[in-house]
Amino acid sequence: MRLLPFSFILPLLFLASCNEPEPVTRCVIDRVQVIEIDENYFDDTIDEGAPDIYAELRDAESQSILFTSGVAEEAQLPVDLDFVAVNIEAEDFATAYEFTVFDDDVATTQDFIAVGLPFVVNDHVDAERAEVDITDGATTIRVYLIWY
Repeated sequence: MRLLPFSFILPLLFLASCNEPEPVTRCVIDRVQVIEIDENYFDDTIDEGAPDIYAELRDAESQSILFTSGVAEEAQLPVDLDFVAVNIEAEDFATAYEFTVFDDDVATTQDFIAVGLPFVVNDHVDAERAEVDITDGATTIRVYLIWY
């Protein structure tokens, strides 16, 4: 008879611990790693050594720049670019974004290494992947994500 009250409490404890997980409300782009670049990207004629790589995140529709990383000078691949300041809230998960990768040149304008690498948070929120690879077939970046 002593087991009867305990057998009643045990299922209640189990049910109390089966709460629904909290919905994801924020995605942070922690960093972008440039893994591979097209060696034949349009480069100017001045030999400046290895590329000085940086990346931008843009709103695909308006083309407004949301974030620009620092420059990794004389970059040897793979190279990490810090993006820790980028927070995307749940209401913007369906927004189309684009990454553009550049070679920062001192003597000329920036050379485009990759343009319009697409990223939509909704494509990845269900799996809550910690990293996502994006490629255009020649350039590949890995986007590191933190979910809240």
